[in-house]
Amino acid sequence: MKKVLLVTASEMEVRLFLNDCTFLDAQNDFLKTYTYNGKEYDILVTGQGTTFTTFHLTSLLSHAGYKMIINAGLAGSLTNEIKVGDVVNVIEEEFADLGIEEEQEFLTLFDSGYIKPDEFPFENRILRSDHLPYVGHLKRVKGITTNIVHGRKSTVDELKSRFRAQVESMEGAAVFYVCRWMGVPVIQVRAISNFVAPHDDAQWDIPLALDNLKLTLLSLLQEIS
Repeated sequence: MKKVLLVTASEMEVRLFLNDCTFLDAQNDFLKTYTYNGKEYDILVTGQGTTFTTFHLTSLLSHAGYKMIINAGLAGSLTNEIKVGDVVNVIEEEFADLGIEEEQEFLTLFDSGYIKPDEFPFENRILRSDHLPYVGHLKRVKGITTNIVHGRKSTVDELKSRFRAQVESMEGAAVFYVCRWMGVPVIQVRAISNFVAPHDDAQWDIPLALDNLKLTLLSLLQEIS
């Protein structure tokens, strides 16, 4: 029977969750096997950002099959409607820093015509998760993925205006992109650690986010099993 794969950028983001699990084996520094609630699952720690995530996830899926993938970690909120400590289900993603910068504006690859809006695996420019019967109690949101943790007011304002997203991470769209190409069902669960804002306004609370993410993952794996 195929296992569930948990994909995260850093072990820190799921350390509290792993404390409630039993370690079985490590295939390498990135891929380890645990048990929870009588079931085995693998955890892939990719490193931060789209490049590391795409490489390690694609490398793994090229020779291993999984029942489904859960992308889990922290994220920043782009709206006052989603508070620090909230856990959300990201169902739509966009790459927010992939494109062409011109004198007065930034053009995505769709804006510039390099990619068609419905070119696989995109749907009207968007990468979507699968409609799986889990995490139904979590707020469903749209995310953007960048390789920068933004903290400059002008950049943050521009992101909010351009993408109309609710959360920001550094890996979500990369996971969706790979899973679409490899044909593996995927869901994304993110705990909000801060507001995307200049540092003084970000209101970071990583311990709260990690604790709430742990509770959500424990409940999710129990439901799946």
